[in-house]
Amino acid sequence: MDAIHIAAGGQPVYYVRSRGVYRGVRARDVGNGLFVVREPVRDVQISNIRVDGGYRVIENTAAPELVNAGSTGLHVRGARATGLVRSFARIRYDSSHGTIQDVSASGTLATGSTDLPVGIAFADTAHDFRIERCFMRGFQWQRKDKQYWNGDGFSTERGNARFLFRQCAAWDNSDGGFDLKSTETTLDDCVSGRNARNFRLWSSIRATRLISLDPIKIGGIGDTNHFSIMATKGAQEPLLIYIEHLTVKSDRGWPIFDVNNGPARIIIGSHDIQVPPGTPLVRSRGGGTVPGGVSFAGTPPKL
Repeated sequence: MDAIHIAAGGQPVYYVRSRGVYRGVRARDVGNGLFVVREPVRDVQISNIRVDGGYRVIENTAAPELVNAGSTGLHVRGARATGLVRSFARIRYDSSHGTIQDVSASGTLATGSTDLPVGIAFADTAHDFRIERCFMRGFQWQRKDKQYWNGDGFSTERGNARFLFRQCAAWDNSDGGFDLKSTETTLDDCVSGRNARNFRLWSSIRATRLISLDPIKIGGIGDTNHFSIMATKGAQEPLLIYIEHLTVKSDRGWPIFDVNNGPARIIIGSHDIQVPPGTPLVRSRGGGTVPGGVSFAGTPPKL
């Protein structure tokens, strides 16, 4: 099948339908959705996509006469997108049982007052998604020096549940590489580097191998660290972070774990930590604590 070439002119292109198959599309200058999910749909397939410039590739917003536009069984595989202002995909409502695989997307420097950039974003009650071999880079939001510079590679919100991120990577985003509020979340062999916060975790997670490399202060008033652990003030049970193997490398002494607001339990199996002498293993922010300290299966690192 020959590729379909589209000059979108800043407009949406496809309003997807149930069991629709969209394959081999080449587009440039896309608006708020090369593919727009604006009604409940099932079993949509999107594959072999190339996008050069625009706002967002996959948008999920209900048509004005509807209150729901959830997708069941959305399957995205094989996409490359560059020069995106806002995101590769936003998935909302009660969307579920989908996969996003083999996607590489990069952002531009967003400056609009409402254009918070996120590579792949989930919201509302979306649940049961697998995100595999996806690579998000350069989703940055430039604001004033005394403002918060958001901009994430991957994000989930409260109300989202049962997400698997497998062999995914996030680089050069102005806030979190992985900014995750979803429950029952698993990170399997993921890398995050040169983000302000490589991993920002708001709920308990389990991870196989995580690699955090060279966090960097890109701009604004936010903290810079390898892991921001966003615990809950006054919680009866600590937030649990379990990582089977942790690799941390940096030439600068950014804290490894910034623990915010409340108690967290951090359990690490094997580790490879190469940071400057004196790098804080844990820094408390706003009353954050790690009762008993970070637990290592083997010999703790010498920092």
